[in-house]
Amino acid sequence: MTRGTNILFAVLIIVLGLVPMAASVNAQKGNDQKSADEATKKLLLGRWQSSEAVIEFRANGSIKINDDELVYKVKGAVITVTSLEGSMQFPFELDGDKLTVAVEDREVVYTRLKGDSTGTQGSGTLRAAAGGGIIPEFVGKWCYMSSLTGSNSYMSSRCFTLYQNGTYEYSAESSSGGSYGSTAGQSYDSGRWTATRTTITAYSNAHGKLVYPIELRNHPKTGDAMIVLDGDAYVTATQRRPW
Repeated sequence: MTRGTNILFAVLIIVLGLVPMAASVNAQKGNDQKSADEATKKLLLGRWQSSEAVIEFRANGSIKINDDELVYKVKGAVITVTSLEGSMQFPFELDGDKLTVAVEDREVVYTRLKGDSTGTQGSGTLRAAAGGGIIPEFVGKWCYMSSLTGSNSYMSSRCFTLYQNGTYEYSAESSSGGSYGSTAGQSYDSGRWTATRTTITAYSNAHGKLVYPIELRNHPKTGDAMIVLDGDAYVTATQRRPW
């Protein structure tokens, strides 16, 4: 056997010996990461409150966000929340009783709730904090429609949808017709929202911060819940209880 062959065999023996060692190291790293994730999960257990929501992490992998029941996983510095519609990932930073979560290019800060504190004020169905927040009862689609007929006709439809994650979408359509022809128009906007018992604040992507006075009423004929926004009555487009 030549000297070159001996060297080749020696190299192969070293390489083959390193393969199981590398696999063992990777497995150990995986176990260490899993242990770290479990430790972080234990630190998250309990209830947390921000200006937008009250959330509760449970040991069985479920999470309650206001009134919504979902599931979650923790891996590294990311919380993955899953519903029937899909999954969303939220990078986070935990510092004792302060939890900072990245939500759509902004930071939402949660504080741990202790004892019997519920993180809500007052009683009844509306539980918005005095400074504003996400009110679960407002979440959904709301529409205002008007029409005028005669020698000239006019129709207008305006809807806004408030989402649980603090974002909203607004769309409007209008059309008119008469002896001089017809016209039609559309508009759209989106952004973030918060609310109190008497106002809704929109952080519009197109127009900046807008604050609207609101009243909560029920439709005089159907009994459907309505939000009277700046004088216009928007009726619920989703099934819900009257106010």
